[in-house]
Amino acid sequence: MSKTQPEIKVLVMCGGKGTRMWPISSTAHPKQFESILGKKSMFRETIERVLAGFDPEDIYIATSDSFREYLKDQAGEVPANNFIFEPAMRDNLGALGIATAMINKRHPDAVMVVLWGADHVVKDVPAFLRAIKFAALQAHENEVIVHVDTIPSYPTVHNGWVEVGDTIKTSGDLVVREFVHFVEKPSVVKAQEFYTSKKYLIHTGYMATRPSLLLKYYQEYAPQSYSIIKSIQGSIDTPDWEATLATEYPKFEKTSVDYGLFEKLPPRTQWEVPAVFGWIDVGTWELLYHGLDKDENGNVVIGKANLIDTKNSLIVSKNSGVGLIGLDNMIIVETDGGLLVCPMSSAPQVKDLYHEMYENS
Repeated sequence: MSKTQPEIKVLVMCGGKGTRMWPISSTAHPKQFESILGKKSMFRETIERVLAGFDPEDIYIATSDSFREYLKDQAGEVPANNFIFEPAMRDNLGALGIATAMINKRHPDAVMVVLWGADHVVKDVPAFLRAIKFAALQAHENEVIVHVDTIPSYPTVHNGWVEVGDTIKTSGDLVVREFVHFVEKPSVVKAQEFYTSKKYLIHTGYMATRPSLLLKYYQEYAPQSYSIIKSIQGSIDTPDWEATLATEYPKFEKTSVDYGLFEKLPPRTQWEVPAVFGWIDVGTWELLYHGLDKDENGNVVIGKANLIDTKNSLIVSKNSGVGLIGLDNMIIVETDGGLLVCPMSSAPQVKDLYHEMYENS
């Protein structure tokens, strides 16, 4: 490939239980595969977004083996050989490592674009595609991981924040900035400080890297995981693949790639591309609320509901007989799977509620 036209493979990471979005999402039916905002699931929207800029054979999907049928049903254009099914829930340090090893073995000269989370909303698809292709070009030409992160719209405590430094280069309306450091889910005070400073981006989980470079970082900074990756990589595209994966994969440490790898990397190994493409992280009900357009009373209503003296609230109703009076900063989600009522500030505790209701009973 030439410098201006790198071979790009897109890896969609599609794990997670989604229990913070109960009652629409559960371990059996995670939110990324469910319809929340329209007729299509967020996972399907993600696949269509990528298909708008890449061929089906250039797309890889990594997810739990228990979600196999969802992929067959909602990502039919993608070759089944590009599905990577994790045989055990070991968080994402191992999941990313194995997917990277597969792409590296099949496409040693490619750049890999990683889309972390199939539960995102992107309103401006052309801007999204331009940003990730620009990041891929930078990763192709330089020995760096290039993140595509977005400008904060409010001081969220539910996302990671990245401090950026000086501008490294500019191309049209896209720039490359220095990566300074990453802060995972800060306190309310810190989030407000970051938001006011204008020096921070919200971490989307989108990045571009050469697979060989990422594996080199695994070897240097996560050697135990790297040894497992190497024990599995040789079986890729052989009859021993599934048996080897089933035996070796559960040996991965159960930790995230942020803690297990990225926070150990020196700053100069990573760059930042700030971009605005209408990004919404549907990780909690509060994040969904802040990402969507509000009515004149500050409410977001998905479905049908009758409201009196209610403001600054999120209402999701699958049926028509919902009436609310005198509420402020509340979350109300009514589905066939259950009813959730809680203050907006308590959105992170929905995961604990789910655990109490279904996993601790």
